[in-house]
Amino acid sequence: MTSVDKTTRERQAVRCDDVARYGGSALDGSLPLRGAAEIGEHLVSCDACTNYIDQVAKTVALVALRGHANDGHEGVGDRGEDPGSDAELARTQSCLMSLARAIDPSHADELVQGAWDHLLTDQPATARDRGQLVSFLLRRAREHVRADDARDQAWAADLVRHHPHNAADLAETEHPDPGSHEDWRALADLDVLDPDGDRAELYLPDLYGDGPDQGEWSAPPSAWPSVTNILGPEAEAETAELYSVLDAALDELTGAAADAVYLVDIEGHSLETASSLLGRSIGDLQRDLLESRDQVRRRISSYLAAG
Repeated sequence: MTSVDKTTRERQAVRCDDVARYGGSALDGSLPLRGAAEIGEHLVSCDACTNYIDQVAKTVALVALRGHANDGHEGVGDRGEDPGSDAELARTQSCLMSLARAIDPSHADELVQGAWDHLLTDQPATARDRGQLVSFLLRRAREHVRADDARDQAWAADLVRHHPHNAADLAETEHPDPGSHEDWRALADLDVLDPDGDRAELYLPDLYGDGPDQGEWSAPPSAWPSVTNILGPEAEAETAELYSVLDAALDELTGAAADAVYLVDIEGHSLETASSLLGRSIGDLQRDLLESRDQVRRRISSYLAAG
């Protein structure tokens, strides 16, 4: 038996606590490809974890939308770039993709491409205004997107489809993805999180800590409405109410955590660029994002459950 076969046979099965710990990193494309694929395999048979990933993705999208609705925000990432610069276009693309994945992970690429095509066709000489692109994408989604995509396990395929490495790398043998035949948990900086720490509930939410169900959901996440339903075009009062919940949740974040959310989830910077701007390691940034997103996710979830 080869070492690869042995490692594959001994590979640790993904559990719900792995999804809670590493799912956000899989969404960001910062896990080794093998880790993203194995988390996706778990989602196929676990509705609760599918709902959790869907909730995190929608949290990121709603935070980004709220950030763009707040005119005049000046944060650590503001550099006054030309709206047509390569850097600004790349961040616009990142924000659009986060929103499209949260709306419809099965057809995110088509939604984003359709928004760009619309703007380039109707206003070819204008700056690529992010607000216009977002508005068109939302309108298009309301017309065509199904509300039950999370139930169709679309996230399992999305985690691999939108990984920085091509999905074909899964079968590559000459140049395997880092960690493809290793314990990818040991390669992820988040593995150092202490499950017994004082703030463990922020990192590993709603999970049994011991007993026969250890590592599984104690309060399984429920399916949220689609983003287009949450922000319905005829529900301005409800949208304003949700945004007030988001504002309160964001105001609760610490300085470093708030900067991480602003740079990555609102501005659309990569983890590498954000870590450079903040002068912090990518591992620290991932932990900030995990904690911050979960705090905001909990507030949104409570609001939706009470509605």
